Amino acid sequence: MIASLGSSVSSALGHFHGPVVYVVVAALVIAESGFVVGFFVPGEISVVVGGVLANEHHVSLAVMLAVANVAAVVAFLIGYGIGNWIGPWLLRHRPLRGQEGVERTRAMITRYGGPAVFLGRFVAVVRALMPALVGMSDVPLRTFVVFDVLGGVAWATAYTMIGYAVGTSYQTVLNKLGTWSLVVVALVVVALVVNHLRLRRRARARRDREERQASDR
Repeated sequence: MIASLGSSVSSALGHFHGPVVYVVVAALVIAESGFVVGFFVPGEISVVVGGVLANEHHVSLAVMLAVANVAAVVAFLIGYGIGNWIGPWLLRHRPLRGQEGVERTRAMITRYGGPAVFLGRFVAVVRALMPALVGMSDVPLRTFVVFDVLGGVAWATAYTMIGYAVGTSYQTVLNKLGTWSLVVVALVVVALVVNHLRLRRRARARRDREERQASDR
């Protein structure tokens, strides 16, 4: 699926040169993370394809790197702003109101805010949701901006250069990147489940201890 999406994006952009390619790549990157539509918009793929087109001399590599870097940073800033703006309203209304899972997620993001922003950049599904979730949490804007810039520059530069380096072999690379993202998502899910069970066990032990103390009085 990842390769077929990459082929579609490459075919669509391959007919163009210069400004059109820059605008489309930037728009896809911003739409993916800035407006939480990363499940449908191939931002990661578009950056790789941008590097491929630079390899084929459709665009300038230097300009493509600049466009991808700026778009990556701006996308997270928009996502953070949306989460910060609409997040409080969502938390006061169903289905998010009073959900322990939501509160635990916010607390975890607040605790690991900066590194979470950086690492989340490299996992497709997480990249789409991370900036809005951080905006809904208590991560200071200054901290977010620092790790947004660091992660955005690292991600955009790496994926553009991957596309530039592999050229027409990019579909194989996209498949491997897609598989890696799925592995990371699976590991994150397992870690969250384990942590949830650990917290439940700790809460149950605390309740039992409090009940015993109350009965002894």
